[in-house]
Amino acid sequence: MTIKLYDNPVSGHAHRVRLFLSLLGIEFESENVNMREGEHKTRDYLKLSPLGQVPTLVDGDVVITDSCAALVYLAKRYGDERWLPEDPEGAAKVQRWLSSASGELYRGPVIARAIELFGRDHDYDAAVQWSDRLFPWMQQELADRTWLAADHATIADVAMYSYMRVADEGGLDISDYPAILRWLSDVESLDGFISMTRAN
Repeated sequence: MTIKLYDNPVSGHAHRVRLFLSLLGIEFESENVNMREGEHKTRDYLKLSPLGQVPTLVDGDVVITDSCAALVYLAKRYGDERWLPEDPEGAAKVQRWLSSASGELYRGPVIARAIELFGRDHDYDAAVQWSDRLFPWMQQELADRTWLAADHATIADVAMYSYMRVADEGGLDISDYPAILRWLSDVESLDGFISMTRAN
């Protein structure tokens, strides 16, 4: 059975999953969920994703409604431990970045972009402050290694990439962080890479 991804082209959350499917070489069916038209709040979609979130990954009887959870699922089912290490330390290092994708990255670049592009009612100054904490930390972490959590790409890099690539759409500048810029290019050099759709 073909994997189906309920998708939205400008959602970084959806792009994470779309990107990882492509990196794994997995064919999938994409169905656009028009969030501007409220399709993520329809009765049928809420049966799949009770919180009305995008993306939703459907693989047979398995339904995953969180983007980072979908990365874990795909790595475990279709990938290998290079993407999600089995050893305790390696797994913890990846999990730290998955937590950051839902924490610092979300509170900073994701919210800033949502405010600037979609007029979301959030505190922009707070989003900038979170970003000002995240960027130097990422720069420091990447200053002496290529990838975030291991000596090779993992789902940590997939989880963090999409919104970092379009940070400028939230009015944020990463030009002073050369290690982050180099890392973005390294992700883009992976076999199967597909780009994040810009909204402007």
